[in-house]
Amino acid sequence: MKGLQGYTIRLANEAEVAYLPDIERAAAMRFLPYLDQLDITADLLEGLTPPRFLRWAQLEKRLWVAVSELVGQSNPDALAKPVGFIVAKYLPGSCFIVELDVHPEFGRLGIGSALIEACCKGAIARNRSQVTLTTFRYIPWNIPFYQRLGFRVLPAAQWSSAIQAIVEHETRYGFAPEHRGVMGRRLLRPVKLSKFAQGDR
Repeated sequence: MKGLQGYTIRLANEAEVAYLPDIERAAAMRFLPYLDQLDITADLLEGLTPPRFLRWAQLEKRLWVAVSELVGQSNPDALAKPVGFIVAKYLPGSCFIVELDVHPEFGRLGIGSALIEACCKGAIARNRSQVTLTTFRYIPWNIPFYQRLGFRVLPAAQWSSAIQAIVEHETRYGFAPEHRGVMGRRLLRPVKLSKFAQGDR
């Protein structure tokens, strides 16, 4: 996927999975000033996305990375290390964003937005009509960021049973539900032309 100046968004390859936990840890540091407000400890932000889960997601083509386009130009033998990633889980009728992280050194470049768009395209390709996620409330940039990308906060009455199970899992992990928000974005599927309209007679 092109369109993001200097970076390419694409499905991750096997070798890149090893770099993703470091990106997640670096991104989690941004939440440290809000630990008291969120009623969590720093250790809860460690290892939220296990490497085994990431490896499985890579095999199932539901893990995308952002990589620099400049590395290969300056050194053809160099490995373009990811600077951000998004991993999804496909639920009945929807796609759930498990984790989205961009290394803070590469923030505010549009990488996070581009990763979400790649995930949405992947969801449409798998006939999902909605993308959902959970995120921290009260963090200044969190919910507004997703709202700019077409997400809205979903009241509990609109949660599917699968989303309810995810929220309950997060609660058991230590994330109080009152500090979490569930958000969703409806997806517009490409219009499928009839055989006649396509010229197939």
